[in-house]
Amino acid sequence: MANKSKTKTFFTIFFVIIFVIVFNHFHLLNFIEKPFIAVIDWSLKPVNNVKTYFKKSKQVLTEEDKNTLEQLKQQNQVALTNIKLLNEENDELKKELNFFLENDYEHIGAIVLSRTINPLGTTLMIDKGSKNGISLDNPVVVGGGILIGRITKVEDDRSVVRLINDNSSAIGATIMNGERSIGLVEGGYGLGVRMNYIPQNEIVTPGDTIISSGLTAGIPRGLIIGNIEVVDKQPHEPFQQAVITPAADLGYINLVAVIIPKKS
Repeated sequence: MANKSKTKTFFTIFFVIIFVIVFNHFHLLNFIEKPFIAVIDWSLKPVNNVKTYFKKSKQVLTEEDKNTLEQLKQQNQVALTNIKLLNEENDELKKELNFFLENDYEHIGAIVLSRTINPLGTTLMIDKGSKNGISLDNPVVVGGGILIGRITKVEDDRSVVRLINDNSSAIGATIMNGERSIGLVEGGYGLGVRMNYIPQNEIVTPGDTIISSGLTAGIPRGLIIGNIEVVDKQPHEPFQQAVITPAADLGYINLVAVIIPKKS
């Protein structure tokens, strides 16, 4: 009986398969297939809607994440820039402090408010003036005693600094060579700096350091000015000249110190 039942089942399945193959071959099952597919699509529609919803939500979330990340990136860039500026200012203040601890000068710290560059001059405006004890011709330094100019105009709460590359700047200087050659450091050469009136017979070499000589009123000896870059020596001239590279970047100054006379 069991064998007959298995045989019957086998033939039933066999004939059903043959039936489906034949009917499908002659497209006789379309009237059943289309409604069946429609029922399946209808039943899966809620699932597809949910998938579409989450896909759109993911896209919106991605755009929001992009905007948030961009904002965080900008904030991070601002923060890093501020930290960098603070570190630079801190280093500058440390150098100035060490210089004034090693030298017996009275000084006033100041912030640069503005900068003026034109064919006739190069100046800075600082936020300290006569109320703070600043007066005309006070030398102005940065870092470890680097001379950048001197005061040429004073108001109650602000002053003007004429930089050493200004057209009207002239400061007595000494070259730290064997002869300790003296001369005059002048600006205005295409916003560059030169040292003039160096005795012709003295040896001047590129790289030599130049300091203030103390021969200009109000400016003490020993403030660093720069280094000789090129020597211009003409055989029949009484003096030689030199192009100078300033020790400080005159185009990027934010903090300065003004050396003032000691109070008696």
